Amino acid sequence: MRVNNNVWWVLLFFLAVPLVGFAQTREVSGTVTDDKGVPLMGVNVIIKGSNIGAVTDFDGHYKVKVPDDKAVLEFSTLGMATQSKIVGTAKIINIKMKEDVVQIGEVIITGYQTVDKSKFTGATQTLKADQVKMDGVVDVGRMLEGRAAGVNVQNISGSFGTAPKITIRGGSSIFGDTKPLWVVDGAVQEEVVNLTFEQLASGDASTLVSSAISGLNANDIESIEILKDASALSLYGARALNGVVIITTKSGKKNTRTQVSYQLEQSVRSVPNYGQYDILNSQETMAIYRELEEKGLFSLASHTQARYGGVYNMMYRAIDTYDPATGRFLVENTTEGRNAFLKKYEYANTDWFKVLFRPSLTQNHTVSLSGGGENSTQYASVGFFTDPGWSIADRVRRVTGNLKTTYTLSPKITVGVLAQGSIREQKAPGTYTRKANQVTGEYTRDFDINPFSYALNTSRTLRPYDDNGALEYYRYNYAPMNILNELSNNYMDINVLELKLQGDIDFKINKNLHYKFLGSVRHVKSTNKHSMTEDSNVAGAHRANETTIIAKNNPFLFTDPDNPDAIPQVVLPNGGILRTSEDNLQSYYFRNALEYKSLFKNVHDVKLFLGQEYRHTDRDNNFSTGYGYQFKKGGSVFTDYRILQKYIQDNIDYFDSSFNKERGIAFFLQGNYTFDERYVLSLTANYEGSNKLGRSRSARWLPTWNVSGRWNISKEKFLANNPTVSNLALRAGYGLIAGLGSASNALAIYKNKVTERYVPGNRENKIVIDQLQNSELTWEKVYESNIGVDLGLFKNAINLTVDLYQKNSKDLIDYVRTSGVGGEQTKLANNAEMTTKGIELALRTRNFKNDNFSWTSEINFSYFDQKITKLRYESNVWGLVRELGGNVLGEQRNTLYSFDFQKLDDRGLPVLKLKEGQDPFRDINFQDRQDILSYLKKEGPVEPNITGGLSNTFKYKNWELSALITASAGNKIRLAPIYSSEYNDLDVFPREFINRWTASDQQTHIPAIASKRIINTVGSDNMRKIYNAYNYSSERVVDGAFIRMKSISLSYSFNKDLLEALKLSNFTLRLQTTNPFLIYADKNLNGQDPEFFRAGGVAYPVSTQYTFTINIGI
Repeated sequence: MRVNNNVWWVLLFFLAVPLVGFAQTREVSGTVTDDKGVPLMGVNVIIKGSNIGAVTDFDGHYKVKVPDDKAVLEFSTLGMATQSKIVGTAKIINIKMKEDVVQIGEVIITGYQTVDKSKFTGATQTLKADQVKMDGVVDVGRMLEGRAAGVNVQNISGSFGTAPKITIRGGSSIFGDTKPLWVVDGAVQEEVVNLTFEQLASGDASTLVSSAISGLNANDIESIEILKDASALSLYGARALNGVVIITTKSGKKNTRTQVSYQLEQSVRSVPNYGQYDILNSQETMAIYRELEEKGLFSLASHTQARYGGVYNMMYRAIDTYDPATGRFLVENTTEGRNAFLKKYEYANTDWFKVLFRPSLTQNHTVSLSGGGENSTQYASVGFFTDPGWSIADRVRRVTGNLKTTYTLSPKITVGVLAQGSIREQKAPGTYTRKANQVTGEYTRDFDINPFSYALNTSRTLRPYDDNGALEYYRYNYAPMNILNELSNNYMDINVLELKLQGDIDFKINKNLHYKFLGSVRHVKSTNKHSMTEDSNVAGAHRANETTIIAKNNPFLFTDPDNPDAIPQVVLPNGGILRTSEDNLQSYYFRNALEYKSLFKNVHDVKLFLGQEYRHTDRDNNFSTGYGYQFKKGGSVFTDYRILQKYIQDNIDYFDSSFNKERGIAFFLQGNYTFDERYVLSLTANYEGSNKLGRSRSARWLPTWNVSGRWNISKEKFLANNPTVSNLALRAGYGLIAGLGSASNALAIYKNKVTERYVPGNRENKIVIDQLQNSELTWEKVYESNIGVDLGLFKNAINLTVDLYQKNSKDLIDYVRTSGVGGEQTKLANNAEMTTKGIELALRTRNFKNDNFSWTSEINFSYFDQKITKLRYESNVWGLVRELGGNVLGEQRNTLYSFDFQKLDDRGLPVLKLKEGQDPFRDINFQDRQDILSYLKKEGPVEPNITGGLSNTFKYKNWELSALITASAGNKIRLAPIYSSEYNDLDVFPREFINRWTASDQQTHIPAIASKRIINTVGSDNMRKIYNAYNYSSERVVDGAFIRMKSISLSYSFNKDLLEALKLSNFTLRLQTTNPFLIYADKNLNGQDPEFFRAGGVAYPVSTQYTFTINIGI
């Protein structure tokens, strides 16, 4: 019995030991929130030095058992600064976490997969949307300026829907596309219209639908990833020639309550003023008009029959008009009578900017809901943007919708559904297509009524209203013209409908293997109705036959081919013109992939990614022109058949339809191996084909590949727990990427046309060779090497990334001269080559931080050196001196050249360097191709090769102040052409005209106003070329370097007590200004924005904008 008692005592002892141990543990709980009091889900709560811990739920709550009072709890989650807390005797520990900007980007989103940054071998930059977003700026692409090293953003137009010019690492093609590929939520976002740099800078109507992401609401964006080198771009293979920009939209979070957010952005843009530009006032302008009259350029005989006319035209017509009621002419042809008429215009000093622009209020409303349950997440938003118009000619309304959900159907299957849509209604000034005249060396555009161009180029002696308050008309294209009337009767209505439906499936086959599917369907329909009513100047020009001289000179009247000596006839007697165009895009994208992940012995991390994708894109364009459409008579049509005959004779189509079908398929395999989290090796192979290339397999199909690696040096033992070095990694890679060039035909392209015969009865059907056969046409290729270093110091208070790269572009499209036997003198072929070498630097610093105040900075800088190493194309003079520059062997892409200005002769005419023995007044030839570099002067590239940005963010308690400065350099700018051999009294003049050559003041480089005698002596055609050549001379080039204050923002977030009283989760007010001023720019720009091309049409400069934002969360 005693033995049995001893046994029981022994058993009780062994049971008591663990019970005592358990008695020593206790539970600690609490809530984790951000600095605004919003609960944080998914925060890791770990007992430091153990694997015991918990994860916060959707309310931010956690519970964890701690062994003793000395235990330390560590709270960590992505994007927040890690915090540690000694437990002590506390039972409840609440933690308020603060954002740690240097941790953002710990994962890389490639569009195919999400990769831990420590295992990513490529060059990339991650931007959180809430850090780069500029309130009031609608297009996301514009927000990238100054934010990422190696990314150059040029805002060549500020019009809604117009894409900025974006190049990554200097671009990789010569004549082809240099725009990056846009990817939204894993699917490529195709462009509705694919425009070249020249087309994008043209100001034509097509630029209004050039942005691939204009239908996205910036408030729906979570992050932006920019992939820059061959390693980062490897899975995109033959579509990654110019880099990739990946946009990830917001998603809901599991186990979080539904949160409602409302944001209102209200913006006001400043009205331009003449103080920004060196434009003469009306009195100074009238003095020049008097000089023109003295030199015989203004006279009653010529001006009353002139195509264009302002105050002198009105005066001469009044002198020539007899009023029977008074028995005298409207203006007496005496010195007193003429001066009296001109005096009121001399002091008119009209401010056309005030007449045509207004500080209207734009509004951007966004309502969003986000949340999730145990097995689902949801995010939905609706946005409404309205812009009454910066000018009286434009207006925009846009509605966006976004729904993004995920469902975990089982532990193995997760399904995601995305639906996005937008509707845009936009009004813009009516515009015709810009044309380049390579004979005379100038750009022209019929009926250009762009308000900004009008205000800069129209005489301030003119008035919008007469003495009685009625609209005052002058002459334009032989017809009456008043800009206010014209903008009301010559306008475009643009409507864009965009719908996207996307789905994805993640099927967990086993713990190591996943199957992933993504499918996307996108439809875009864009229509443009250009209305030119019966009261427009366009319609008036088609009816202008006031005199026989006007009728014979009016190009808009009809000359009967059967009676060519007869006076031209009006063939638009009633109504106006309605021109309708439509661009449609239908795209499909499907991807299937297998992802294998496995960790062996805790040190061997293997990942394989295998997949296939299919792309299907259809684009079509249709346009038609209706003549005689009576806008004021219910749209009834009154067409004179002869107007169709006229435009057929002029070889102008009045309807057309075209389409483009693109198909592509790709197979890819990527393998990544990581050893002990220190050494990473990545291998990628991609095999892609397209229907747009040659017939042979070697031409149509292209294998691309990449080899890259990473050494996480900071995880080596010799740097473990180093108090200075928090992170140090070395990256290196080499690979091949590619893209489609500007040529896209394997076989010869033949088009059905009609012969260009003046007499319609002699016209015949014909077949023309549009492009010669390119049976071996293939991809443009880039072999790129990259070496990068990532460095973090002092617990990542300082983060530095440096990348060195070299790109060797091969098989680039070139214009190659042929024997001509095939019917064409030149053809497109894969012949050209180009090299680009560069360096990129990105620095992020946490300069100061305590409980109440923090200061962080971000600096980025990039430089590249680019050279065309192989090229057979020989440009003509116009192709090199125009504002966009041209391509020359041994130079950077798009290098600008000039006529080399020598002097002014004894008549004040510009003398320019030409070939030896050529007459500078008679031998100027913009179409010359022979040995033109012997007399043209190289200025430099038109695209900057140095870019940078500096941002600072200061936080004090609930206040936040941030500022962004952007800079670029290394490029040249062609000043807008302003000089002419002949002027009219609609013209305005720059202030430099005051210093023009005169007989009494010849110490200047500004040409004289040529007299009628000189024009007749030299010849009007020669004089036109001389002055146009001066516009494209070395005298009209300035340095393109600038430093711009891009944005300044001040915000205040209300404290937690007020939020709880109002039952809100967030309440923030913010003031922001964008583009407030230039810190530095060449003074010779004289107000011209260094990024903006004054193309007219629908193009506006980016304006200074002030925005007030309210953000409320419930």
